Parts: sequence; structure tokens; C-alpha cells
Amino acid sequence: MAGRPKKKAAGSKKVKPSGPAACAVLWGLDPSGEKGAAVRAVLREMDVVARTATYERLGDPAGAFARLVGFRPAPVDYAGPAPEGEFLLLCGLTDAQVNEFLARSREAGCVVGPKALLTKANRSWPLFRLIEAVRVEHASSA
Repeated sequence: MAGRPKKKAAGSKKVKPSGPAACAVLWGLDPSGEKGAAVRAVLREMDVVARTATYERLGDPAGAFARLVGFRPAPVDYAGPAPEGEFLLLCGLTDAQVNEFLARSREAGCVVGPKALLTKANRSWPLFRLIEAVRVEHASSA
């Protein structure tokens, strides 16, 4: 029966990947420090991957930290001023997960000041720019 397509075997249906795993990008929260360890423990309990931003990678687009399709690290290491303080960028979390993280971090006594959600509007921003913009906004609303 030439010309007839073969039937696919059962269970061989292609499945689209669900996208990058939920993650949190942390700056200024040392994993060996009490607060940094507590934040990472809360994230781990929620099955959210914690990624520590290093100084050299501060020029990378925020979307690269979340491993979004089409986003790559900057071709040159960052060489500007280091942002002051701590920062947390939540990527790919639902509203319920964000609320759960906030509640759990309050319970654990490890609330992070400036934080943001990765959005279509900020995912192409270099991380240092996003950190600074959120820090300024946080300071003006305090």
C-alpha cells in the first residue's frame, strides 16, 4: 500500500514543552547568609528554582535569567556599578504562587524589600537596569 502514511504508534504524540520552569533571580542575598538561605528554603519548598545573579551577568536581559526562548546572555560581561541592597525577580509564577511566596516569606521572617515580576515589558531590560528601577520605585513609595 504505497503512498499511505504510516500510523503513529500509541503514545508517540508530540507534547509541547510547558515553558521554562518557575524561577526566582536573587541579587544581594548571599546563600550562606541567614536571610539568603531562608529565602532559598522557601523557594525550594515551593519547587521554584533559585538563581543567583552574579556581578558579571548584571548586563544580561532579565528574560535570559528566566531562560525564555530568544533571550541570551549579554555578549560582554557587565562592568558598571553594582546595585545596592537586595532584589528578587519572580519569573513564571502564577498569582497564587506569588501570594504563597509572600505569605511564606513573611512567616519565615525573610521578606525581601525590592522585588518584581518578570513581564513582557521588562524581560528585555538588562538586570542591573531593572534592579535600579525597582529600587528607586520602592524607595519613593516607602
